Amino acid sequence: MCCSSILPAACKPTWMTRQFPCDVISTNTSEVKFDCKGRHLEKVPEGITSNATDLDLSENFIKSIKADSLSNLLKLTQLNLNFANKPKNGYGCRKLNISANAFKNLTKIKQLELSGNCLTEIPRNLPHSVEKLDLNINKISLDKLNNSFIGLKNITNLLLSKNCYFWNPCGKSVAIMEKPFQILDKLQVLDLSYNNLTHIPKGLPQSITILGLDSNKIENISKDDFQGLLILKVLDIQGNCPRCHNAPYPCVPCPNGSIDIHPDAFQRLTQLETLNLGGNSLNYLDPSWFQSLKNLKELFVAFNFLQKAVTGKDTPVKAFSYLHRLEKLDMSFNYALGLYPEKLTLSKDFSQLRSLKTLHLEALVFQRIGPDTLTPLRNLKNLSALNLGTNFIIYKDVYEYLPRNLTTLWDKLPFHQLQSLDLSYNHLSTLTTINSNITQTLTFLDLSHNHISQVHNGFLQSLKSLRTLSLRNNKLTIVNRTTFKSGPEFQTLFLQGNPFECTCDSIDFILWIEQSDVKIPRLTTQVTCNTPVNQRNKILIRFNISQCVNAEQAKQIYALTTSIIILFMIVSTVAHLFYWDASYVLHYMKAKLKGYRSLNSPDTIYDVFVTYDTKDPHVSEWVMSNLRVQLEEEGDKIHPLCLEERDWPPGVPLVDNLTQSIQYSRKTLFVLTKGYVKTGAFKLAMYLAHQRLLDENVDVIVLLMLEPVLQHSHFLRLRKRLCESSVVEWPRTAAAEPWFWQNLRTVIRVDNQVMYNKTYSKYFTTK
Repeated sequence: MCCSSILPAACKPTWMTRQFPCDVISTNTSEVKFDCKGRHLEKVPEGITSNATDLDLSENFIKSIKADSLSNLLKLTQLNLNFANKPKNGYGCRKLNISANAFKNLTKIKQLELSGNCLTEIPRNLPHSVEKLDLNINKISLDKLNNSFIGLKNITNLLLSKNCYFWNPCGKSVAIMEKPFQILDKLQVLDLSYNNLTHIPKGLPQSITILGLDSNKIENISKDDFQGLLILKVLDIQGNCPRCHNAPYPCVPCPNGSIDIHPDAFQRLTQLETLNLGGNSLNYLDPSWFQSLKNLKELFVAFNFLQKAVTGKDTPVKAFSYLHRLEKLDMSFNYALGLYPEKLTLSKDFSQLRSLKTLHLEALVFQRIGPDTLTPLRNLKNLSALNLGTNFIIYKDVYEYLPRNLTTLWDKLPFHQLQSLDLSYNHLSTLTTINSNITQTLTFLDLSHNHISQVHNGFLQSLKSLRTLSLRNNKLTIVNRTTFKSGPEFQTLFLQGNPFECTCDSIDFILWIEQSDVKIPRLTTQVTCNTPVNQRNKILIRFNISQCVNAEQAKQIYALTTSIIILFMIVSTVAHLFYWDASYVLHYMKAKLKGYRSLNSPDTIYDVFVTYDTKDPHVSEWVMSNLRVQLEEEGDKIHPLCLEERDWPPGVPLVDNLTQSIQYSRKTLFVLTKGYVKTGAFKLAMYLAHQRLLDENVDVIVLLMLEPVLQHSHFLRLRKRLCESSVVEWPRTAAAEPWFWQNLRTVIRVDNQVMYNKTYSKYFTTK
């Protein structure tokens, strides 16, 4: 075709036209990347130039890679085909058919990524130049690898994770009897995690520095399993014998109770720097394991049964005597089942960890820090970070018992030499004077999302170095002018989200704001009035203070009282009738004003998160005995459920539990009753489910009408018009129940947007 002014695109190469689906990025003349990720492609696009060095075709709907699809890309060094043929409903996987000679001409390829393509074997005729090969999340039988790596002697990174585990089942245990990796004498990184392996493979190359064997079914580690791995630096064998109490995934404990590790299993690993033994139901730490690990810097032993090792009860922890170079230790979630001690005292052997910088002691479920609780840590001069999260610690009289050289502390506890302190999301109500050395060093203090209604003058007077204070989302109504005037020289003060009273009692505080140089973020948008009614949602700083000294204006305001009361009654009545609609609009407007952070969902764990009225015993009994049984135990396909009364971890805030449950589930099922739709939990759950629709364009909402509710709700009417199938009603007759359950299973399985009414869907979707 000739170039012309009528068809200027005919004069351009394909990759330069508007119709070309990929982005072309060229940092220099030798590196050219074609980014075609997530472009809904059904085949390799035409127009990719022969000088391409990096090609990303991941997350598309490409069914096959033919022999000529990539044949002209002779300079390609990186090829990403991860999830190249992903399911259009986003669930499960579809096989990517790869021709035997598809990669034949890619003689310069170094990085080849083939994760998530349901491959049953390693593709044939791979280029000898490949150095990194990613085969995670496929269906490759690791016990049938045999000669799969012949000719691939340049491989340094081999990733074979998640080819056989509970979310990608193969229906068997796996034992690698041959020595398929032995010929890979340049291999440095080998990941065999999540594969139902029962034994550690033999013949592992001596060149390996990182070995991942976590989340398998390895019950025994013998003396010679790691023989020859003399330069191994990172070894991960966590999760092979998990403690299954409250596990958020299908969990089978080891027959022998815990993993069996030979005393000399790690004897030759003298270069090891990181060792992960977490989730193996260990009851003790054998000193022999660590005797040769002189260079170990990081040790993870979380999710075991090592409470005696933490406390040193009945026996000393001799293992610590060999770990003089250890910098990071994680002993979290080692609580004993059924025991909730009031106080916990650390083993004196912690004092031998003289290089320790970070210590995690999360979820040991003790309640109080006493004078001797952390004594062994006092002389650890390098210790700078301590995690005491997910415990039941009472925040009282703890300052003097903590190590004095900490700079970071989880679980929101105060400590010496502290510069930044986060006490948000607690139940603080009043702020009084702090008697602690932290007042001399503290520069940032976060007290947001508490119940603070009063701030005493002495509180801020004691914080000499404070520069930033957050009092967001508390219960402050009136603040005395002297409260901040007598405090330190602030730079930033956060006040949004408080129910301020805009009356003449606040005039001193408003005058201080106007005269002060302190930066108050969102002062003109989110620092608003809550009372009186006629000032609600108005900006505090714009309150007309002249009315406080103008008698005539005061009389006019008084004359309007009757009108305000009538208006308030009307608003209250409307709010009562349309409470859900008003709540949803309020949350939406808050998100618009404050802004919100997009929550991208990770891979789902559950099919359905079921939210219902847990305080109603009849509803709870129906959910556990009927709904759960029908979806998890009966039918052609099992649907794993997330249930509050069964699956939520204790002690976690409601909003965190709801957020994680909705994000980790494909659908959110609301079991609606008259009592439940009036609760704050229902409104919050509905708001979070809608946030997924706004953030990700994913509609996860399914409404199950156990009782006739929300009959006047505009939202429900709109929902029925847009996606009627996602609103199901409990039948009035027993004969219709089998049909109801079958219909519910179908609704859960199918993407909501597939069921949208075609007439309306184009106005509500962007896909």
